[in-house]
Amino acid sequence: MKIGFIGLGIMGKPMATHFLNANHTVLVNDVNKEAEQELANKGAEAVSIEDIAKNAEHLILSLPNGAIVKSVLYSGEDTIMNKDFINIKSVIDTSSLTPNESLEISKVLEQKQIKYVDAPVSGGEPLAISGELSVMVGCDQADLDEVKAVLDPIAGSVIRVGDVGSGSVVKLANQIIVNTNIAALSEAVILAKKFDIDLNEMFEAIRHGLAGSAAMEAKLPKMIEQDYKAGGTLNINLKDLKNVISTADTVGLSLPLANQVKEIFKSEVNQGHGINDQAGIIKYFENINNM
Repeated sequence: MKIGFIGLGIMGKPMATHFLNANHTVLVNDVNKEAEQELANKGAEAVSIEDIAKNAEHLILSLPNGAIVKSVLYSGEDTIMNKDFINIKSVIDTSSLTPNESLEISKVLEQKQIKYVDAPVSGGEPLAISGELSVMVGCDQADLDEVKAVLDPIAGSVIRVGDVGSGSVVKLANQIIVNTNIAALSEAVILAKKFDIDLNEMFEAIRHGLAGSAAMEAKLPKMIEQDYKAGGTLNINLKDLKNVISTADTVGLSLPLANQVKEIFKSEVNQGHGINDQAGIIKYFENINNM
């Protein structure tokens, strides 16, 4: 299988590596040429957008936002859609977009008979590295088996949640749960610190009870160690929370918890901490408590 892969960041680089390990031909492209070279050293081919359009069967995207996805596919100067010949059968987009962006992109790609699948992922860098990401897919039911076959090297699960756009909705729901959980976890740690509780003992005491969660398992150790090297940055999660609120506004929903968490993330980003891991949101709670 010939896989085109555009976007070699925190998530994209290990994902592309798994396609190489599965013995696929992998054609990579990124504005970061060092990332391209790193993948080329592992056996990928660093190529132009035109080469991907002409040669890849399936294109995987792992990009920061919808505007960049559009600029790669059709709204920029050097795009997939403006090439004379396009071999690509499907675009599988693991980026986090709004559902309206996903629907718009799907309609544009339909003009060249290219299937668009919104397939955002959950699990962060650790599961990208292990190849066990949870993928929430919006596509036609008839296309699901092929999508699963393409994504097999990177996925622990691939679940169709509806037609195009549905994957993006479920990803936003996921981000509400994850980031609100991390904010609550931060408050819990601040409380425990004030009473000189051993945080490692607290972790062991509560992790297997009702408060336990995947977010706790991933983020509480980072808070204890004060290790904020990013597996998922505050910048990226703020973007997702903004997408949550803007999407809710289009259908008249009020999401007060998500909005408050978004403002907390925004405050930390404005303090210059945007490249920290989302566990670093605890700094907001430390600052307002003079800790």
